[in-house]
Amino acid sequence: MWSSGGARRVRFARVAVIGAAASVAVGAAMAASSTTKHANRFFTIAARQTRTFYVPYPDALKYGNARYSGRIVVLAPKSGDNGRAPNLRKVEILDARPALGGSEYEVRAHNANGADTAALRVEVIATTVEPLPHS
Repeated sequence: MWSSGGARRVRFARVAVIGAAASVAVGAAMAASSTTKHANRFFTIAARQTRTFYVPYPDALKYGNARYSGRIVVLAPKSGDNGRAPNLRKVEILDARPALGGSEYEVRAHNANGADTAALRVEVIATTVEPLPHS
């Protein structure tokens, strides 16, 4: 039979092994995580105009295993802008894609609101996801 001191040592050894395994698992999870970086810019589109916007990807083409994406947010004009309130649904995104060899996100948008409406704001967000460790 085990003495009380021996049982305590076995219990301590089990806790130490479980703790070591947990720290290795956490370390592996941290090594397998990724870093996400965003770059955003704000632009305006006057009524009945078509414009093309470019936003560079953060750390573009720096790592071969990175993934790139982008998104567009149509915003109401700032308060105090001249003209009627525009309809945000009348903005058409004609094209949204990587450009310049993959180093920038390009968006081509058209504001189909009437000529007497205020200019709309557009936020373009370029995102880079870098899996770690970098290769």
